[in-house]
Amino acid sequence: MTGPLLPPPAPDLRLVPAAILSWLVAIVGLTLGWLMAFVLAGLALLVAASTALPGRRTATHAPGLLAAGGCMAVVGALVGLQVLLLGGHPLRDAAEQGSAATLRVRVAGDPAPVLGGPGGFGGRPAGATQVSLPVEVVGATVAGVHWTVGGKVLLLAPKQGWAEVLPGAELTASGLLAPATRPDLTVAVLRVRGPPADATPGPWWQQVADVMRDGLRRASSEALPERPAQLLPGLAIGDTSTMSAVVREEFRTTGLTHLTAVSGANLVIIVGAVFGLVGLLRGGPRARVVFSALALLGFVIVVRPSPSVLRAAVMGAVGLVAVLAGRQRSAVPALAAAVIGLLLVDPALGTDPGFALSVLATGALVLLAPGWVRGMRAAGVPPGVAEALAVPAAAHLVTAPVVAGLSGQVSLVAVVANLLAGPAVAPATVLGVLAAIASTVSPILARVLAWVAGPSVRWLVGVAHWGAGIPGAAGWPPPWRWLCCWSCAAAGGCARSR
Repeated sequence: MTGPLLPPPAPDLRLVPAAILSWLVAIVGLTLGWLMAFVLAGLALLVAASTALPGRRTATHAPGLLAAGGCMAVVGALVGLQVLLLGGHPLRDAAEQGSAATLRVRVAGDPAPVLGGPGGFGGRPAGATQVSLPVEVVGATVAGVHWTVGGKVLLLAPKQGWAEVLPGAELTASGLLAPATRPDLTVAVLRVRGPPADATPGPWWQQVADVMRDGLRRASSEALPERPAQLLPGLAIGDTSTMSAVVREEFRTTGLTHLTAVSGANLVIIVGAVFGLVGLLRGGPRARVVFSALALLGFVIVVRPSPSVLRAAVMGAVGLVAVLAGRQRSAVPALAAAVIGLLLVDPALGTDPGFALSVLATGALVLLAPGWVRGMRAAGVPPGVAEALAVPAAAHLVTAPVVAGLSGQVSLVAVVANLLAGPAVAPATVLGVLAAIASTVSPILARVLAWVAGPSVRWLVGVAHWGAGIPGAAGWPPPWRWLCCWSCAAAGGCARSR
């Protein structure tokens, strides 16, 4: 007979203030300007310098203050410098004047449908005639003047001719410039009318990923009914190009949209499955680590290594440490270090909603979910079921304010829908990824795997359809009432995690 389980060690929170304050500095600099970023960086540097004085080094709070001040100073200086340089970019004035321009660019992400106008999904049409495309500028020509410059530009282009463009390809685009409105270090927006010119093929890994994505779409459409076939590519590899307006709306209403966006959760599922499979085959710790790392790399290639995917890979790796190793204490500083590192590499992530959702969801996975799992297991909930219930509930609890702010509404059925959907997500994701890989060697095997994933995908479609049909499912209660309910739920959730 075993004795009572000892409580887990308290998480190491020493790096958390540094991560939060660095993030706040990045947000302030991106939204309020370079001067505020430099001011905050200077103040943080003074705090760090005063903490490093000989008489204060031994204080218990000194290491935390030194880390927070140093990280804030570096992130603030980087943000301030980039915002300052952005203001002097030659395309900024041209964008303010609406000038015509020809840009040589390198594609930085997948084309995303632009749904605008009345009458369809969320007041938007069912079909999109335009796509948005993030690019990095290589050179620009405006009014006969050529610059060899860098910078981020957002292309708004016709769907025809642009929807198949691969990340990493270089091409020439011509159109009218417009000012950028988002505080994410984007220089300008280019409204393109014609097709891309002088396009180069994307890197080999992007071409491989494109073949796999096409194979999964084809296998899904041949093996599954219409709606599940639309969902499986988005669920497995984040390819939502075939999702109809109806399916999008139902998933948005029920708070399940995050399932179709590549996130740290996808990577945890895939790498966790490989980790467990190698363990079942009697592989040692080194073999588990090697094959898990290969699975992580391969999944990033399949879904395309865009900045958002690389961010998710970092967050997913942190979550994987927490779930597989069960070391909550070491996972928290790893998450904080990942936040600081990503902000240093790309300060524009400070105002990226996807970054916020990834960090918050991973934080819930690390801090809240383990305590909830322990409580449910103590109450007799079987292992596996406890994780399937705790992880989506914790993630939804902490991301609800961000999702509400982005969508302008609160899904009143999201918690129940996520709990019902949770058990089906992992098998559908794993089988979908396997189908994408198999499509390169055997289309028949790909169709079989997609068919096997069918029950899970049908369940998810059914949950979304059921939730969206509930009257007032996506209602927006009075802000004070919703905030009080969320605060009580958050306080209760945090208390149960201890």
